[in-house]
Amino acid sequence: MKSWNKLIAFLVAIVLVAGSCNKDDSPDYFVDAPLQPYFDRFELEAAIRGVTIDLEALRVSGDVRLIAASQVIGECIRTEKEPNTIVVDVVYWNNAMELEKEFLIFHELGHCALDRGHIDDSDGNGDCVSMMTSGTGLCHINYTDATREALLDELFMP
Repeated sequence: MKSWNKLIAFLVAIVLVAGSCNKDDSPDYFVDAPLQPYFDRFELEAAIRGVTIDLEALRVSGDVRLIAASQVIGECIRTEKEPNTIVVDVVYWNNAMELEKEFLIFHELGHCALDRGHIDDSDGNGDCVSMMTSGTGLCHINYTDATREALLDELFMP
């Protein structure tokens, strides 16, 4: 009977130790490997424009996973469980071209790191003047090698 008591006491101790882990003991910053180059490029593009951004210090995480909501390809999540987390839909990510991936990540980092909202203003051709467009069709997204610099300048403007 003493051995059962010792076993029970041992198991209770394990449960108490495991349950005593606090939030600081678990990682609260993680960037999925496919997203890391875009996070790094975001910091670089900001620096080129005189803006200092440290995504790790800001604790902006990034994850590629299935997003169940239809028509949602990425989002900046700000919940207690996932503060400042960019989530990108895996199906979209696996089929997107390079500039599409960059646009999506930079747009979501605009929300999570720069605290920017949506801007659906358009130029005379109906093209979006900001990467922060809502994507609802109020303006045409025209993110190309030719328009990239101007849209990045707008993204990081003071």
